[in-house]
Amino acid sequence: MIQTEETFITQTILHKIGNKHTETENIYSEAILNTEDEELYKLLFSMSLKPFGKINEFYNFAHSTHLSMNEMYTYCKEIFEAPNLFVDNSKHIAKHLFEQSSYPQIKTGDLIVSYFSDVFFKGELVDAIGVLKIEKRTPFFQTFKEGNEILLGIDKGINPGKMDKGCLILNTEKENGYTVLSIDNNNYDAAYWKEHFLSVAYADDENAQTKHFLDMCKSFSNSVVNEELGKQEQAAFLSTTIGYFSENDSVNTKQFEEAAFSHNDSIRNAFIEYKELFEEKKQIDFWDEFDVSNSVFESQKRKIKNEIKLDTHIQIKLDLENPSSSKEYLEKGFDEEKQMHYYKVFFNNEL
Repeated sequence: MIQTEETFITQTILHKIGNKHTETENIYSEAILNTEDEELYKLLFSMSLKPFGKINEFYNFAHSTHLSMNEMYTYCKEIFEAPNLFVDNSKHIAKHLFEQSSYPQIKTGDLIVSYFSDVFFKGELVDAIGVLKIEKRTPFFQTFKEGNEILLGIDKGINPGKMDKGCLILNTEKENGYTVLSIDNNNYDAAYWKEHFLSVAYADDENAQTKHFLDMCKSFSNSVVNEELGKQEQAAFLSTTIGYFSENDSVNTKQFEEAAFSHNDSIRNAFIEYKELFEEKKQIDFWDEFDVSNSVFESQKRKIKNEIKLDTHIQIKLDLENPSSSKEYLEKGFDEEKQMHYYKVFFNNEL
């Protein structure tokens, strides 16, 4: 994650972004914004950087032919190498974004491009380029005096606490396509921002390895374990997965398979096959061993719901970090008299 205690804004510019489909043109600024006003600077700084403070998914600019053909990579490279070309390249960025707006659902808005110095990332201070697109105007009350009356009206403006779309490009890993952080809070077209405008791919690091491996395990538990063995075994597998990541600083894929499928070779073989298909579909390669990204792990763990939902409106919630519990204290059976399945739960005391 980034830290911004020593960061400061050196240049900022604002452009208006139109829409090709509705024939709304861009409007370009010719000069950088004056940010000498302390209150304006603080709001702009917070809006531009605060949303990226907790992001732990990193990307690189990419291109199927050659990295130099990625427009955003080229414009950012020119800015980093020659900050005096900031204004011209900010216009190129605005034009490139406009070219992606070929559909009516793509919203017009304001584009803020900023240059930052001294962003702390992975032990060093680096420069960065921020690109924010503000699409929504927030209504707010405005008071004004008319004669002897104080009246209340409604105006619309930019809410500095809400970012619609944004990215932060760090001047590191240049040869791999820089390190890119991205936010998209209005997913009306998932491909518009990340794929078409930025054209990024996941950085191949411990963050991506941790995220994709957990995603793959979750998907495997739904489509294979649950279908073949049922909810209880699915819950046990997810608990074993979380337990393994909790207890180990690094993941060895072979050791993980032994821990998760020690008594079921057929499911282990299905997992190996599923992993290969997942790699092909996501265009990633799992390392034989990778360090666990704790921030990614904690984030992904919150998304895994380890529970058994029954059609009798009863839910059994299982502890993710105690994988043995579901096997030791939960028993599944079938009642011949009622012709219904049942779960028997063992416990000592109610908590």
